[in-house]
Amino acid sequence: MFLASLKRHKDIIFYRTIAGIKSEGRQRYLGYLWFLLEPALSTAVLYIAFSQFTGRSGPDSILFILIGMILWQWFEGSVMVGASAIKAKFHVLNQFNLPKYIFPLVAIFTNTWKFLCVSVVIFALAAVFGYTPNIYWLWLPVFFALQLALIIGITLPVSIGVTLWNDFQTIVSTIFRLLFFLSGIFFSVSSVPEDLLGWFYANPMAVFMESGRAIILRGEPPPWEHLPLAIAITLVFFALGLVLHARYDKRILKLTNAV
Repeated sequence: MFLASLKRHKDIIFYRTIAGIKSEGRQRYLGYLWFLLEPALSTAVLYIAFSQFTGRSGPDSILFILIGMILWQWFEGSVMVGASAIKAKFHVLNQFNLPKYIFPLVAIFTNTWKFLCVSVVIFALAAVFGYTPNIYWLWLPVFFALQLALIIGITLPVSIGVTLWNDFQTIVSTIFRLLFFLSGIFFSVSSVPEDLLGWFYANPMAVFMESGRAIILRGEPPPWEHLPLAIAITLVFFALGLVLHARYDKRILKLTNAV
C-alpha cells in the first residue's frame, strides 16, 4: 500500500524537492557555497578542540573529524527538518489531501542534496592528502543508501510525534545532543573501552561513521559484523513510521485543530 502510494506521488516528491533546493539556495546570501562552508566551520572548531586535548593534528585528524561531522549533520539536519515538515505545510494540507509522509521525504531529500554537495569536499581533500581511491570505495554508495534509509526510518515516526505533541521535538533534540557526543564524531573507536563496544556499535550512526573512515582513511573493508544490527534498527523505525502514518494520516489535521 505504501509503495503504491509512493509510486503515485513520486512526481510531487521529486518536483517539490527540486523547488526546495532552489529555494534554500536563493534564501541564503552565499547560496550553495554555504552548503560547503557550514560543515567546514564546524569541523574547524572541533579540530581545534581535538588537537588541543589529544595532541593529534594534521591532515589525518582533519579528515577524521570532517567525515564524522558531515555524516552527522546529514543525519541530524534531515531528521530535525523532516520532523517539523508536516506542521510547516498545514496551509497546503488544508487545500490538498496529500499523504503526510510526502513532506518529511521532501525535507530529507533536500537536505541529502546538500550532503552530496559537501561529500565532494571529502573526496577532494582525501585526494589532496594522499588517500587514493581503492576497491572498497565502491561500498560508499551502499553505506550512504543505508544511512539515508535510517534517516527516513527515524523521521517517519518522529514527524507524527512532533505534529501531535509540540514538546516531542524538544525531547528529540535533547536525544540528538547526547548522541552527538556518543557517535564517535571526534574520537576513535579504539578509545572506547572493550566492555562498552557493544553499546557503542548499537548506535547505527557510529557504525556508518566507522565504515566511512575505514574505507576512506584506512583503505579497509567496513565493519560488516556490526551492520546487521544497524539494518535491524532501521527496519524497526521504518515499520513504526509506516504504522503511525497509516493510522494518523487522515486524522492528523483534526487532532491538531489545523482544519
